[in-house]
Amino acid sequence: MKKILAIFLLALFCFLLNGSAQEEDRNWARLSNLTPKEELEIFREAYPWCQFDLNYDKEVKDWALKVTAFKKSSVYYRAEGLYLPKEQLPNRDHYWRVIYRYKRVLEDPADFSEERKAMIRDYSSTENRKTGAVSSKFIFDAIYDCRTRAATETHLRSMTLWNKPLNVHRQIGKKLDKIEAKVWALAKGDKEVRDFLKTLSSCSGYNWREIRDSPTRSFHSYGIAVDILPKGWGKKIVYWGYEKQKGNKNWMLIPLKSRWMPPAAVIKAFEDEGFIWGGRWAIWDNMHFEYHPELLIAERLCGDKLR
Repeated sequence: MKKILAIFLLALFCFLLNGSAQEEDRNWARLSNLTPKEELEIFREAYPWCQFDLNYDKEVKDWALKVTAFKKSSVYYRAEGLYLPKEQLPNRDHYWRVIYRYKRVLEDPADFSEERKAMIRDYSSTENRKTGAVSSKFIFDAIYDCRTRAATETHLRSMTLWNKPLNVHRQIGKKLDKIEAKVWALAKGDKEVRDFLKTLSSCSGYNWREIRDSPTRSFHSYGIAVDILPKGWGKKIVYWGYEKQKGNKNWMLIPLKSRWMPPAAVIKAFEDEGFIWGGRWAIWDNMHFEYHPELLIAERLCGDKLR
């Protein structure tokens, strides 16, 4: 009888797990099939200081999104979610979608298949990073008025985050103020958060540069990315690239316990204010946070099952 019950419970668990996976797949399919007007509403909610106007261009046969911010206007064609200026439409294969899947989970390398390992190894190769597709950042040039270094630096705010100085785009400064206050409050009752603040070495934001081994600008050059580093990195590994540079071809298999991570409560504080955490990426950057509220709004729109 016990054996029959055990088999029944196992079958029920597998059924529920499979059903949950199928529902999650349906929700993610929903994300990849957002309509132009749904994406318009996402942008409007994510970036309230901008004006977004959507019209269909019969000549180009695509939706044109006009972005007005800081008394300047630019037009981007939807191009199935890439949001490209007209002159870049022939190069659409070179870019990724603006609104993509942000998974709020940590992949455990112990569960990686050989196929998954090979995919990450290929994706992170120097050749792919130099010649492969890159994120489409054109729309952010308008949202933040960051087409040039000179323009970007007119929008910077000098501030402190947990007593560490940094410069960021002024549009995210208030978000960081909220995160700072929330984490200070959490530290009163959470030893892990207190220890995080005590061992914090630096916070860095704006830095006009390209991504290492890549032809595209870093979001640090927009002033919307923040790196936080503890003293001595907690004697753990903080960034995949450092290990690869040392010659570690299996850096993607480094156990989660060997990677430095901010406390879960700190990560949540950032995510609650519209930031994504680089520790969730396949090529992980555990010190890194970027302001991308459009991804978290899209996640909410497609259902809580995405988390």
